Amino acid sequence: MLIHDLLGPTGHPGPLRTDLALIAGMSPDLACRPLPADTGRRRAAPRITAVVLTHDEEHAIGACLDALTRDVDEVLVVDSGSSDRTLAVVAAHPLRTRVVHAPWQEDFARQRNLALDHVRDGWVLMVDADEVLDPGSAGTIRRAAALLDRLLPGTELAACPLIVDDHDPGGRYPDLPRLLRARTALRYRGRVHERPYDTGGNAPPTVHLTSLLRHHGYHPDVVSAKGKHERHSRLIALSLAEEPDNPKWAFYQARAELPGCTGPDAARSLFGRLAAATAPDGPAACDYTHERRQDTWALLCELALRFGGTDEIDTYTGLLEAGGRGAEAAYYRVFVTMSRSLRVLARLTDTAGGAVQRAAPADVRTRGRLHELHGLLALAAGRYEHVQAALRAASGHGAGTYLAAELERLRKSIGAEAPIH
Repeated sequence: MLIHDLLGPTGHPGPLRTDLALIAGMSPDLACRPLPADTGRRRAAPRITAVVLTHDEEHAIGACLDALTRDVDEVLVVDSGSSDRTLAVVAAHPLRTRVVHAPWQEDFARQRNLALDHVRDGWVLMVDADEVLDPGSAGTIRRAAALLDRLLPGTELAACPLIVDDHDPGGRYPDLPRLLRARTALRYRGRVHERPYDTGGNAPPTVHLTSLLRHHGYHPDVVSAKGKHERHSRLIALSLAEEPDNPKWAFYQARAELPGCTGPDAARSLFGRLAAATAPDGPAACDYTHERRQDTWALLCELALRFGGTDEIDTYTGLLEAGGRGAEAAYYRVFVTMSRSLRVLARLTDTAGGAVQRAAPADVRTRGRLHELHGLLALAAGRYEHVQAALRAASGHGAGTYLAAELERLRKSIGAEAPIH
């Protein structure tokens, strides 16, 4: 039996099923492995060390540690020079804690790797100081680690809990590696947006967990007080200067500039810089340099929308489609087609409106039909201010039945109480 045979809705029928529900999915190379012969044998719960990076986190660190009490045996705090009560809160907490003092050197990967060097047994759980394990997930990290020891003993992998940003409705991150085996050969890379990689720069196979971490560090007041945007921009700029040929830093820089990119000229300029840094048909490289490749194609599509680059969208939606991101490709393609269609409808609306003026006064039937056509086109093109006048004019010339019916259907579909005239 293979591991993926256990993960379906009709998987393992025994007590193991409850723990299997903690796994939302895993990399195909892991799922296709045969089950160990002793999968059914229970093992002692593994030791788990939580790693938390801190710098002046007195208002957040207590809640972070409180939420971990059922899942970790120890917390290793890597502090980069807190001047508030962060370390006092840590020292007073019932959990066993250790503190490593590591001056900040503009490098998150360095801090995380330093922590890995201080943990020798069990598993390592990376938790941000401004994150809290959801109460409904208490105990699940330890159970998931124990399950992975049964299914994939000794395998080099990274487990990803679901991380939700409480201040961003779309901020759901199911693919951030947070749970690693101690003594792992993996090491983090990247001054910011750091992830673990093997010695060749490739990401490890992953297991996706149902455990939920809630991130609350991006509340606007916290972002402003801690200067997070400025810090991230600085770290991206440093990374780009150190690795100018790594296209993922160009992606992160372009993404950071996107909110201030107003107007088609600015969008075209940013598109040009990002496209030049990301050759779509370049040779495959390690994950460290190419992990944001598809995200870059999606961002290029977004920029192309802003300056009407239909040819560019055709190019990059094709790459997205081939890369398995067909839903995004469909969005951009449909958006472009819709925009083209609306422009055509707008021109047709103007044409019909002009034709009304040229129709002979005595040709009542034609004038009525043109008024009705003008109203229908205006309705389709979103020029609603012209629709009512067109209906009145059409009705005055013995036409407008179809336009009136369309408006009535619209009224019913939106639940309007009064007829639309």
